[in-house]
Amino acid sequence: MKVGVALSGGKDSSLVAALLVREGHHQVEGYHLLLCPDKYASTPIEDQLVTIRQLCDRLDIRLKVIDAREDFQREIMDTLVSSYRAGKTPNPCVLCNRLFKFGLLLDTARGDGCDLVASGHYARVIRNKHTLLKRPIDPGRDESYFLFDLTPEQLNFLTFPLGELMLDQIRTLLEKLLAGFEPQPISQEACFLSRSGLKRFLDDRLVQPDSPGNILDLNGDKLGEHPGYHYYTVGQRKGLSSASGKKGPLYVLRVIPETNEVVVGDKDDLRSNRLLAIEPNWLSISPPDRPIRVKAKIRYTHPEADARVTPLPDNKVQVDFTNPQDTITPGQAVVFYRDDVLLGGAWIEEVL
Repeated sequence: MKVGVALSGGKDSSLVAALLVREGHHQVEGYHLLLCPDKYASTPIEDQLVTIRQLCDRLDIRLKVIDAREDFQREIMDTLVSSYRAGKTPNPCVLCNRLFKFGLLLDTARGDGCDLVASGHYARVIRNKHTLLKRPIDPGRDESYFLFDLTPEQLNFLTFPLGELMLDQIRTLLEKLLAGFEPQPISQEACFLSRSGLKRFLDDRLVQPDSPGNILDLNGDKLGEHPGYHYYTVGQRKGLSSASGKKGPLYVLRVIPETNEVVVGDKDDLRSNRLLAIEPNWLSISPPDRPIRVKAKIRYTHPEADARVTPLPDNKVQVDFTNPQDTITPGQAVVFYRDDVLLGGAWIEEVL
């Protein structure tokens, strides 16, 4: 079997490559995506390439570098800016996985004759009658949330070896298979924000100048001013100093681009039982035609909660939670599970 491996230069993908070679696959091919400009990359691009080439030489595997920087800027970076301009808080990693890591890279590897593509993500692909995406064996390292927007066809050609291992097993294998190898410290956040920070990135990318606007309470009363609505996201506390002295600790409840206003309130005001989401993607089951019960996560770091998902016309779903959830944020993903199977997910459009 010919297997491609997505290589970032970090320890996880490097270990996956070493495992594939150890397992004796007929041929292992390495693939590295050039995505964001060096100005924003978590580590300089040349440093990443030096590390990856050292790994490939050590394992005696061939490396193909795919330059996708122009497409990445248009599809991911520009989309993120547009989302903030629309008053939403985007999740670029989910989109990048579908379009690039398991889109362009997967298509390239399949074109080269690879039967599967492996990566260092912590999840599992189970192939029985149907191909399922599951949480990893180690629940503390679950990255399945970021994979909900893949297509079933993409999932058919993927494998995540680290999802079958516990942390202590991974540490042992790193010492055994990659002793002396120094991987790159790959960032866990959006790759093009890790060195620049969000504000600097938006300052660089927004074509319009900062535009001061009002900070309002739920009654519409003005509490202060802000430098531009696009610097704020639901649940945020920072940047509200001009209003914080008026009512105690305040949190962003809504961002209104049309009027350049930021609505704030108490922490209790962030809690809600219901949301509207768009563009649902059903990965491990067929699209439901009636309400289904799930465990739902409204953010990667948020604990899952009991919920009912109701399909609606126009490619939408309504999600009703048994208990109120904190800080439901338009632009983020809501992802649905049943036990350890990821059923699918959708993009949060509105808090109801």
